[in-house]
Amino acid sequence: MTAASPSAPRRAKLDMLFFGYFVSHIPITLLVDVVPLLPPALTPGFMLALNTLLTEQLSDPFMAIGAARSDMTWFRSLLASELLFQLPLFFYAARALWKGCPKRHAPLLVYGAHVSTTMVPVLATLAFGDIDRSCSQRLMLASMYVPYLLIPLAIAAVSFRGCLRALSLSEGKLKHS
Repeated sequence: MTAASPSAPRRAKLDMLFFGYFVSHIPITLLVDVVPLLPPALTPGFMLALNTLLTEQLSDPFMAIGAARSDMTWFRSLLASELLFQLPLFFYAARALWKGCPKRHAPLLVYGAHVSTTMVPVLATLAFGDIDRSCSQRLMLASMYVPYLLIPLAIAAVSFRGCLRALSLSEGKLKHS
């Protein structure tokens, strides 16, 4: 039996944070983020109410639907990408993190790099874009969106290190065979 590295408890805590992130992101994707992609007539009332909270109470310009819908096709394409590509990965990631699967690092690295780069135009639009929002509204929205930059960035960093560890172990096995 080998001793656990001193960073093992920290990695376990990060894995649980990431697990919670992926599990919580499943209902967010299915109940909130999908709404701007659906015709309002086909959207259940409770989902429309959640959307109203975001767009009217929190002044989120990205999630607007119906007549209030802005011309942010680029953002809707990110939502479609989330639904089609990221949602299946949320299930994989949650299971892999829960079980401590050593093969989780490569898919999570791709996810983390992808999502953190997609958040750059969102945050840039909030900071510098031509949206009719006050400074305090922009800051409130940024505080909602920044975790979707920082957590995926942390996922990418941790997964990159995991990939490097796996590669160095593989190289060691190749040298000894």
